[in-house]
Amino acid sequence: MGEPIADPAPLDHFLTARWGLHTRAYGRTLHLPNWHPRWPLHRAELLHLDDGLVAAAGLPAPVGPPVSVLYSPGVGVRFGPPVTVRRPG
Repeated sequence: MGEPIADPAPLDHFLTARWGLHTRAYGRTLHLPNWHPRWPLHRAELLHLDDGLVAAAGLPAPVGPPVSVLYSPGVGVRFGPPVTVRRPG
């Protein structure tokens, strides 16, 4: 694990925060909101990158190495009840 980041930048927090979980169950897409404290972030070293998801989404491949690589040992999370995600229309 790399050195802890004592005061993460707002962008670090935004890019690592998670406010909900989406999943598929019983033929429906569900959203579960979650609550947790800010993740304790640490610097990390990228050893391998499989970025096939970017191309699968139809986006251009990233150019160059990642701007930032972060790691967190985790935090406790509390999930709310699932809500069915409805498509507009």
